Formats: sequence, structure tokens, C-alpha cells
Amino acid sequence: MNDLYFVGQKIVNLMDKNKTEYELLLRSHSVPGFPAQKYAEYIQSEKKHNEYLEFLQDEVQQILEINPKQRFALNLDQQELEYEDTFKMLAAIDEKLRPRLMIEITELPPLEQKTKYDTAINIQAFERISNLGYQLSLDDVTQGNNSIGNLLYVVPYLKQMKWSYIHVINKATKEEVEYLIRFLNLIAQQYHLNLVIEGVEDREISEWLFDNNINNQQGYLFAKPAGVEPIALVTNRLDLAD
Repeated sequence: MNDLYFVGQKIVNLMDKNKTEYELLLRSHSVPGFPAQKYAEYIQSEKKHNEYLEFLQDEVQQILEINPKQRFALNLDQQELEYEDTFKMLAAIDEKLRPRLMIEITELPPLEQKTKYDTAINIQAFERISNLGYQLSLDDVTQGNNSIGNLLYVVPYLKQMKWSYIHVINKATKEEVEYLIRFLNLIAQQYHLNLVIEGVEDREISEWLFDNNINNQQGYLFAKPAGVEPIALVTNRLDLAD
């Protein structure tokens, strides 16, 4: 586990620069970028996942403690919501720190259901996390298991929804993308959710979003993933990879 660490990517609010948040992104000293293979191994086995949870609890707790003025977002895969120890880990984090940690639920459906539910998404898991005092975000809406229909199942427990330009690059026209974003923004407004647009790399796109009242943006235009000072929980972090 000493191989793993987090970097943070800034999420900006263009109406209030003081509302900066950082998405915590898992990294490894062994491979560049997100360690997809290693992460997959951890979530496919409940035993391996428990080892990962020990790292996660210690790291996230310390990040929150040494950055008392910052807010963070942590990704959880939907398979992780099937493991009881995930909720034990979240419950073990200091209750006073939890309001500054947004839990982002990613779009991949669970590989194996460990609990009974009839819907396509684990509504009870969202409710339990919310009851622990965390705010919740649905990541990559319209992708994978995070469809609009599933969003509506869990919307009572959500504070935020996210959508990324990455999924439409070279696949849709500018007009189609703008129509989709306006539609998502209407949903966000109806249910009083913050809409965050990820993958913003172009100032023209950012300005169009701002002109359409979408102020929460994330992408290389604002910041690449990097150490969030004073995060220095693992030595030798000179190789922070994008």
C-alpha cells in the first residue's frame, strides 16, 4: 500500500473563487496516471478491498486534518458500495471532518451484488452514506450505471452531479453537446443540485458554460492533478503524474 497516494485536481467556482474544492485522484509510484489494474484487483475481492480500505481511511483522515480549510471529493466505485466494510471505514472517519468530504459514486455497475435491492442502483447505500453526514455526488452522469433514470432514484441523497467532456470528444457536434449540457443543467436546477462540468480545457468552452450559469468547472484549463499543499503523507512525491 505504500505505493499508493492521492493527488488533487481543483474544482473551481467561477462566481466564488473562495469555494475551491479538490477531487482526490488515486495514483501509484509504479505506473503513470490512474492505477486501473491495481484498483480493479482491490475492488474485485472483498479481502483485498479491506486492505485498500485501511490505506483509504488513514490517508483521507490525514488529508482532511492537515487541510482544515479545504473541501475534498473521494471517488467510490459501485462495487465498493456492496461491501459492509466500506461503510465501517466511512463511519470511522472523524465525524467533524465528514462535511468537508464529498463522496463521488462512479459510473461502473457493481460486479456482484452482496445485498438485495430491486433497482439498478443501490439506493440504500446512498442513504446510508448520507446518514453518516457526507454529501454525495453522482459522477459521469449519462455514462454506465449513472443514467438519468438511476440519478432520479438517488436524487434525494445527492448534493452534486458531474458530467465530462471526455465522453463526447469527436462523437457529437458542438450543438448536440450544448443541448445535452443545458438539459443536465435543467435537471440540476430542478433538484437543487450543483452541476460540475469536467474536462474543461478550452477558455471558449468555459466562457460558454459561465454564460449558461454553469459556474462549477474542472479541467486542465484551471489545474492539472498535483499535490495539494500541505499534503505530504507519503515521501518521495516528486513524480506526481497526470
